[in-house]
Amino acid sequence: MKRILLTCLSVVALMAGAQTPDPVVMVINGKQITRGEFEYSYNKNGGVEGAVEQKTVPEYVDMFINYKLKVAAAESARLDTLSSFRREFLQYRDMQLTPYMVDQAYIDSVAHSLYDRTAQQLQGKDMLRPAHILLGVAQNATEAERQHVKAKADSLYAVLKAGGDFAALARSYSKDVNSGMRGGELPWIGPGMTLQAFEQAAYALQPGEISEPVLTEVGYHIIKMMERKQLEPYDSLEAEIIGSLKRQGIEDASAEHKIRQMVDASGGRLTREMVMDSLLQAHVNDNADLRYLVQEYHDGLLLYEISKREVWDKAAADSVGLAKWYKTYKDKYAWDEPRFKGFVVYAKDKASLKKAKKLLKKHANGDWRKVIKQECNKDSMMVAVTGPLLCKKGENRFVDALIFGEGSAPQKPGFPLAEAVGKTLKKPGSYLDVKSDVVTDYQESLEKAWVDELRKRYTFEVDENVLKTVNNH
Repeated sequence: MKRILLTCLSVVALMAGAQTPDPVVMVINGKQITRGEFEYSYNKNGGVEGAVEQKTVPEYVDMFINYKLKVAAAESARLDTLSSFRREFLQYRDMQLTPYMVDQAYIDSVAHSLYDRTAQQLQGKDMLRPAHILLGVAQNATEAERQHVKAKADSLYAVLKAGGDFAALARSYSKDVNSGMRGGELPWIGPGMTLQAFEQAAYALQPGEISEPVLTEVGYHIIKMMERKQLEPYDSLEAEIIGSLKRQGIEDASAEHKIRQMVDASGGRLTREMVMDSLLQAHVNDNADLRYLVQEYHDGLLLYEISKREVWDKAAADSVGLAKWYKTYKDKYAWDEPRFKGFVVYAKDKASLKKAKKLLKKHANGDWRKVIKQECNKDSMMVAVTGPLLCKKGENRFVDALIFGEGSAPQKPGFPLAEAVGKTLKKPGSYLDVKSDVVTDYQESLEKAWVDELRKRYTFEVDENVLKTVNNH
């Protein structure tokens, strides 16, 4: 069976075999780690000035070793062969390589084509930058309604002829909200770029002139000509055109165009992945930052997946283990003040409130939302419920008033009645009442045991002499 060598696997070999002058600072599971790679990681993650947990180089060594051991475990589990890993890694890799494939000739060609199309469309006419005030007329408007809008447009035109502020009137009366916010100003236009009647009236204006109300398919426009000019030569607009194209992603498009050309020119011998892999190999040896960045992302994806499997998901799903952990360290999770556990119910009348309270008490640990909807709010919204809650004094204004006797409960609009349904606890009833803290601690315990096991399973050694030269050579 034919098998294509995965790019992401070749990257690992490529990184390990990259020719650099760096001395080897450590060997982890048989893989050499250069001083440069360690420095890159330390300077980015461990020795950053102002970091919450800034560490010295010796302190960072254990963290780095543990990190690489987890990556080794992920590779042993073949997580780097998963389609989800390949897809995300290659997408990131390609994003880093795109700048090396930007085709300036392609960008220049698109810019010239855009300019030529604009020049052809203008046919020697000016470019216009108008402003307008639009008074909309519905397509199904009656003659009386149309005349009413026309009269309003005539009135605004009279104000403008008497010296009225066009921009202020546009902001107040124009139904074209987007341009209205800008005082009615529109982008540059040319022939065929707007409604025919609007275009005809606009081309009849000189800068500063204002048209009488013009009727188009959407309503009456009062047009003011802000500026008009002949299209400048390409050379004077080139930077502006290319800048606009870059903001629209032309560089990525040019890179993809170049990649497709290389694939097509190979006559089927190359795939897109092979082209990108070759590009990486061409740049990775003489670009340490690129090499370490790609390696970091590769390892980071594996670290996330293996940690999710071995620690995070395992802890979250182990209800027996969580309960046992809580029972063993119960004193750690004691509260310094009581909590209310339950719901706050809002109702429009006493009968609905009574019914909702009864249902919540019965279905608190079940699908109470569905029950409340079916039994209380089937025909109209008679009840609203907030919860489930677990809060102490000062965390919920309704609970403060209804349970802890602090102040008065604020009114929920439309629901004059409110009561709390639940109980006040002096201590957690089970690990579920402090689940977030218990899960965090249990995860830390699992991770520690896992790292201890990895340190026994895999070999690692550090060259102390090279380590002393980190950031000092």
